[in-house]
Amino acid sequence: MALVHEVSSRAVADVLVCEVSSRAAADLLVCKVESRSPARGEDGLWCSVPSRAAATSLIHWVNSRSVADLLVCFVSSRTASGWQGEHELEGKL
Repeated sequence: MALVHEVSSRAVADVLVCEVSSRAAADLLVCKVESRSPARGEDGLWCSVPSRAAATSLIHWVNSRSVADLLVCFVSSRTASGWQGEHELEGKL
């Protein structure tokens, strides 16, 4: 499930995320959605939630690919979203 909440501290984050500009470099193609319903059970659809309690993943943005747990590239289409290959976080967001 991809109900994400951004945290300011790496120490409390579940996942360190780095945004990349190339789809080919990304582990996950992400489409932002406004409603929680489509985001449930879909790692590639992210709905930002205001509280930690409502989130399924606490994320912290990092600038370096080398320290990131996950590389994401944002896409505008829900159908284009999803994993680019096998990843240890698949099904855990």
